[in-house]
Amino acid sequence: MADLNLAIGIESVVRIIPLPKIHRSGDKLLGIANYEEQEVLVIDLYKRIYGQELNLAKGFLVIFAGQNSLYGLTIAALPNVEDVPVNSLQLVPPAYRDRDTLGIASHMMQVSIKKSEPQTVFLLDSELLLKMAS
Repeated sequence: MADLNLAIGIESVVRIIPLPKIHRSGDKLLGIANYEEQEVLVIDLYKRIYGQELNLAKGFLVIFAGQNSLYGLTIAALPNVEDVPVNSLQLVPPAYRDRDTLGIASHMMQVSIKKSEPQTVFLLDSELLLKMAS
């Protein structure tokens, strides 16, 4: 997502699929897609962060589980999967998170992405993400 590196805990990911048709009404952060005869509430994270839509012709949908339904995030390319030691996670202080543009990250870490120099990656807080969707 531009120069912003985001992560979601693998335990909540259900599947990553080629980008399906996403149905939207109006200028909202949410859309609906179908996956295996289930509705997936798609959160436009790009629009939430940058204030504009990213119209992807191709890409992927990361489907993750909420308490009672499925949610999705659109991504342009397949994600990197990294095993990150728990002790490398740093809590994002609530005072910072409440004032930050992102506002939905619980932790941050330094990770070498595709053998590059370590970069800051923000771990999305699924509860805050789901609150944003409601």
